[in-house]
Amino acid sequence: MKLDHLGLVVQNIQKYFDEFLSPVCGINTLSEIYTDIHQQSKVAFASTDNQCRIELIEPLNETSPVSQVLKRKKGSLHHMCFIAEDFEQDIRRLQDNNCLMISPPKPAVAFDNRRVVFFFTPTYEIIEIVEEIKNKSK
Repeated sequence: MKLDHLGLVVQNIQKYFDEFLSPVCGINTLSEIYTDIHQQSKVAFASTDNQCRIELIEPLNETSPVSQVLKRKKGSLHHMCFIAEDFEQDIRRLQDNNCLMISPPKPAVAFDNRRVVFFFTPTYEIIEIVEEIKNKSK
């Protein structure tokens, strides 16, 4: 698997970008803000000059799975995301290593509706796995 991005939960994507990432960190690139009903959140990607990506995640409402994070803090590192070369095999490998699937795979708007799945690790981190883009020429 290849590291794709780190996800941060924030109260407001645009405000966090405008008031912190851009002036403090010097990050000046923010993608479109996507609304993802399946994930019950809004997401956007900030990119650094060396192409590291940070996903900003804003809950759509109080029932969003990430809304609880904001009740404890103003924002927080939420997850590490990896691109899976073999989605089903990587899911099995995580499960075989005592990682708990949080919910079944779902399409994600920000990833062109490729499936994503989240796991709790035995050390309480969250890992997101995203299906790799399939080569359509095969």
